[in-house]
Amino acid sequence: MSRKRNVSYIKPEDPHFLKMLKKEAGYDDRNHKFDKLENNEEDFVDDEESEKPQVVVLKSGDLTAEEAEAESQRLEKEKNESKADLTQKVIFQAKLKPTMLPDSKSLKRKNKARQKSSRQLLSFAGEEDVGE
Repeated sequence: MSRKRNVSYIKPEDPHFLKMLKKEAGYDDRNHKFDKLENNEEDFVDDEESEKPQVVVLKSGDLTAEEAEAESQRLEKEKNESKADLTQKVIFQAKLKPTMLPDSKSLKRKNKARQKSSRQLLSFAGEEDVGE
C-alpha cells in the first residue's frame, strides 16, 4: 500500500515536431480557464446602503437604525476577534433527514393512510347477486 502513495506523474517534454506544430499554430499550454475570473475588490464588498435591510421601529423598545448598525458592528468585531478553540475535538453531526424529524404533518399522513387501508374495499360481487 505504501507504494501507491508515492505514485507521481512527470509530464514528458513534447517531441520536436509537436513543438514546431504548436509554435506555427500559436498554441498556448497555459490553462485559460480562470483568466476571466479575477478577484476584484468589488466582489468582496459588503452590502451597500440600499441593499441593507430596512429598520422599522414599531414599539418604544425596538432597535433604531443606529442601534442596529452598532450591534452589527459589535457582532462582526466579536467574530473577527474570537479564535477557534483548537484544544477541543471537532465533531461533525449528520444532517437529520425530514423523515427522522418528529413532524405533525408526517404523523397525520400516516394516520390517514392507516384509516384508508382499514376501510372496506368496494365489492362488485354483491351487486350481481342483488340484480338476479
